[in-house]
Amino acid sequence: MKGTAVTLSALFAMGLVSCNKWLDKNPDDRTTLDNVETINELLTSGYPMRSNILMYEVRSDNAADKGIRAWANPTTDREIYTFQEYISSTYQDTPTGYWNNMYECISVANQALKGLEELKGLTADQARKVAESKGEALMIRAYSIYMLAQTFCRPYDPSTADQYLGVPCPTEPEDVVLKGYKRGTLKETYDRILKDFEEGYALIGNSYAQPKYHWTKTSAAALGTRIYRTLGQWDKVVELGNFVLGTEPGIMLRDMTKYRNLSYNEQKKLYTMPTENTNLILNVAMSWWVGSVADSRYGLTPSIRTRAGFGDHYNFLRVEITPNGPYFGGTLYANFPKWWEYFRVDNIQAGTGRGFIAVPLVTAEEVLFNMGEAYAMTGEYPKAVDALQLFVTKFFKGYSAADDRYTVTNDKIVSFYQTDQRVFKPFYPLDETQTAYVKAFTDMRRVAFFQEGLRWLDIRHYNLPVEHNLLSHRDAKSSSVSLEAGDPRYAFQIPSSTKGYNLEPNPGYEKSDKSLMSSENQ
Repeated sequence: MKGTAVTLSALFAMGLVSCNKWLDKNPDDRTTLDNVETINELLTSGYPMRSNILMYEVRSDNAADKGIRAWANPTTDREIYTFQEYISSTYQDTPTGYWNNMYECISVANQALKGLEELKGLTADQARKVAESKGEALMIRAYSIYMLAQTFCRPYDPSTADQYLGVPCPTEPEDVVLKGYKRGTLKETYDRILKDFEEGYALIGNSYAQPKYHWTKTSAAALGTRIYRTLGQWDKVVELGNFVLGTEPGIMLRDMTKYRNLSYNEQKKLYTMPTENTNLILNVAMSWWVGSVADSRYGLTPSIRTRAGFGDHYNFLRVEITPNGPYFGGTLYANFPKWWEYFRVDNIQAGTGRGFIAVPLVTAEEVLFNMGEAYAMTGEYPKAVDALQLFVTKFFKGYSAADDRYTVTNDKIVSFYQTDQRVFKPFYPLDETQTAYVKAFTDMRRVAFFQEGLRWLDIRHYNLPVEHNLLSHRDAKSSSVSLEAGDPRYAFQIPSSTKGYNLEPNPGYEKSDKSLMSSENQ
């Protein structure tokens, strides 16, 4: 029996320049899955159309309350910012919207896998194409389940993974979403992620007209460094990282020097273009992140930027960090020009529509940091130093090989972090030297990935505390809310709509302080 599925136009086969053309396509074209070409078209709709960036940034210590002078979605963002159960919206940039879209991606992968299984009488060339398509479908499912776990489950710890809740992991096409599925355990969820990733990685190829818009061998390996870092499997991180970066890792990293003389808008466009080697895989997501990244009430401030590593007292080189690319900000606002909005007009007369952004799902910089951390965890400190040095040469505007201030050394790293009181609590032990290196890589990751959402994953991984200030417009008084190590709210609450599927909700939200959402406290 041949399957039937809803397909989307192959956006990524056309590239970002054709974004508006794709957005005008009818998503309800139905087609029969009776050949690999049709199934490959289906797979283009298996990439995320929702973004986690806003909710990750607002949840993290990259955000502060700027008060009522700042623009935002004050109610919806405040629920995320104050670690409450999110109930205000189901659209883009929300936990509910992200949950729903990830399961849509999983559904696409399952339909494709079923269709591929039913193809018979294949030639050798057709069999090769089917195998590669199966690899892509499995990678789509692995990524989707992994990101669901990173968003809606407790941080991974092998000693507790069989006790904590996982997420439903459908593996067959469904007429009813999540029909009959239970959450299972976090261990079962990661077992599924690894099974799909490893099987998919063995099959996946690079036979795409536009490889930057698909999971390929390279981008899948990059994803693998993230997954295996989560699991603490350092040899795997290094193995896959070496495959991605090769013998000349410098050419894979973002060359920030070419950003210096570009206009603000030119920088925003370039940052997420496929021509940037570091952008290993891109997809387009519906999001209002561009409109809120700088102006939102709950977001990055100049003070956070300085204390996070840009100030000369806050990084192991003890230099004022000036990135090669410009930074924009003022008293309240801080913005790195990374995001360009592609706007689809829905109503010409009213001038209304929807915004989209191109999102790099994994980058070469992340791979470099994952590898460097793996080197530190396995005692290969000279290689960890080399990884940090390579980042400094690419990112720091003042870098000069002749200037010793920009030379990364073991002594600089260890001595700087000896007085650092922050407590990192991964599930694996850290000695004093490893702690120093882990902090160095985590700090540079934060500097590199401001306003990209990845900070939240580091907070979860290391059980880092988060304290958020709260400003009241009525009496100008400030209070705060916080997360501490072990707090179950490191996991977002699953959507309230899942109650209809009898899915067990995450603990920790039973006593949410609803007074934080009252108008008197905003």
